Amino acid sequence: MINYDNVCKILDELMVEILNKGFTVPQHVFDDLKSARNLINIYRSSPQELGQAMESSPFLQIAEMNLLTIAETEIGKDYADSWQRQIISAYLEECPSGVKPMAFVSGVPRGDHWIRLKTSDVDIDGELSALLASLGLFVKNQDDGYILIHGGKDDVKTFLKAVRRKTVEEGVK
Repeated sequence: MINYDNVCKILDELMVEILNKGFTVPQHVFDDLKSARNLINIYRSSPQELGQAMESSPFLQIAEMNLLTIAETEIGKDYADSWQRQIISAYLEECPSGVKPMAFVSGVPRGDHWIRLKTSDVDIDGELSALLASLGLFVKNQDDGYILIHGGKDDVKTFLKAVRRKTVEEGVK
């Protein structure tokens, strides 16, 4: 099983290095990496489902592609190639056994599964709002432009699939 935590760690290090060299990283790259981490934390206790979620979610791949592109265009091809080798090594590294989900998230009852979504990335319209209610999920607006959605594991997964489907449909239009 791929160690997605390690991949995120390498991408974080690359982002910090790019910033330290005085180059800018667009906000959507930060957001994509954060969304990938959120997915990892949701599915952490179920490695099989984590693999499926990460394969169907573009967050990690988009963050990787953007960071490597910035590294190559701003710093150089050799620099980007060096980081790409590190990222490939991280993908090949096995996930340690016994990895457990985060034990505590402020505002979420123990045992609930959760995800934070940027409100500009997803429009909680009538359809999704009705789905939240039917699944018994709880929504809390947060000060940083995100919403925290929590509830049962299967319910959160069902909601995420609906959001992903809705996002794909809107992208096709």
